[in-house]
Amino acid sequence: MLNFLKQKYRTLFFKKREVLEALDTQDLSRFAEQDIILETGDDIKKYLPDVLGQALARAWIDKRFMDAFIDYPIEILERGGVYLPNTIKIQFIKEEKQRPKVIVYETPSRRKSIKLLELRLIMVAEE
Repeated sequence: MLNFLKQKYRTLFFKKREVLEALDTQDLSRFAEQDIILETGDDIKKYLPDVLGQALARAWIDKRFMDAFIDYPIEILERGGVYLPNTIKIQFIKEEKQRPKVIVYETPSRRKSIKLLELRLIMVAEE
């Protein structure tokens, strides 16, 4: 039974890695013309919502992007020219029949994580 679980884990790991690598063949547009380097919590709160809004919108229409963003949000942002401190963690959540959301945490020096942002894509139609 243990060998079966190990094999299943390896298969899932490599499938997820393949999804991320498949994005290399796509044109991943940048989030801005120049690199965005966010170093402080204030910078993150100010600039990251726009970037994550773009990522959520793309995830809404591009399943391959969503699959990669769920597992590798930091790597996807870096490929798009957005760089965050090592203390920042991003969680992308897509539950069945729910709109996807992104939660940004800061983990300063081994302390409990602090939630900085929570974003959900909401679309509104106006006349």
